[in-house]
Amino acid sequence: MSKLKLILVVFFIFLASGLWAQSSIVFVPEVYGTTLNGLFRASIYNPSGVKSVRMNITVTEARAGKIATIQTGVFTLNPGNNPIPTGVARSASVAMAQNATANFIRRNQYFPQGDYEYEFNIYSASSSEEIIIDQTFNHEITPPAPLDLIEPYDQDEICEKRPLLTWQPSIPKVDGLLYQVMLVEIKDKQNAVEALNYNLPIVNQKGVVANLLVYPPNSKELVAGKKYAWQVSAYRDQTIINRSDIWSFEVNCQDSVSTVIPNDYGYRDIEDLVKGNFYVADGQIRFALINSYNQQELKYSVRCINNPSKKIRNLPKLRLKRGQNKINIDLSHNFSFDDNYSYIMKIQMPDGSQKSLRFLYKQPAE
Repeated sequence: MSKLKLILVVFFIFLASGLWAQSSIVFVPEVYGTTLNGLFRASIYNPSGVKSVRMNITVTEARAGKIATIQTGVFTLNPGNNPIPTGVARSASVAMAQNATANFIRRNQYFPQGDYEYEFNIYSASSSEEIIIDQTFNHEITPPAPLDLIEPYDQDEICEKRPLLTWQPSIPKVDGLLYQVMLVEIKDKQNAVEALNYNLPIVNQKGVVANLLVYPPNSKELVAGKKYAWQVSAYRDQTIINRSDIWSFEVNCQDSVSTVIPNDYGYRDIEDLVKGNFYVADGQIRFALINSYNQQELKYSVRCINNPSKKIRNLPKLRLKRGQNKINIDLSHNFSFDDNYSYIMKIQMPDGSQKSLRFLYKQPAE
């Protein structure tokens, strides 16, 4: 019985080592599967020994059929992870099919929308019959949704000299996606695009994981009376996946202390609050507004910046009386709100206009 157990143990050891010791292709089609050159960003894992090999890559699309076939010359695989040598990529032969999708790639140098399959075959250099790796990847290429900036708004005037910069997450989501945020001063006789292309950045922050950036402490604070441009890029490794439009804003506001309602500190005029770029809601949002019309319900909604898909529910219903109103919205018992998350409140004013108030929610201490 013990001999049988020993045989089984040895068998499973060999089985496990075979699984761990397999040669394989490392390729991320979400990032590199959109161009022919990107296919060469794959790497090859070789568990042991030095091997001379050739590689074939076949790209097909679900409707169009075969798109391209790539064949390389002989190159060497060393033990471990092997990027495809640059010289091998340059000298590879590429045979394009004769169909509309292949013609589009010839003209534009990138793959159009479609459902693609990428088949990698690694052969022994001595025999095309000896297949070392046969591995397939699938990816649906869809047009990326616009990478929309949120705040500071385009052409806006703000008070905060170290503003919180926010934008919508890049869609579709790609694992390992990071953001780069650039902010520059707009000089005289420049537009926002020229400023971003030619001026030294005040903020050039890479490796941002979330869709917001707290103003970096090592960056110079912005100066009142000056205009600035900013842009966000989404990337993985060194490849740009998506890029926002370029927005501009100006730091320009007057001292707002005089707008605090006398004898009732904490209720600031809504017109003053929306001009600023930072409001901390310590469990509550307080503001004041004047209703020159009949009594009516206050129409407002809240959206989470950190998690735009999350629905904010159970907001209290409030009525506006005629004249001055001091509004206190208690959020401390609403489970829709998360500590240290940023939100935007859209408020429909009595005259029909709309105000937007961005705030950072802080859960009050017990």
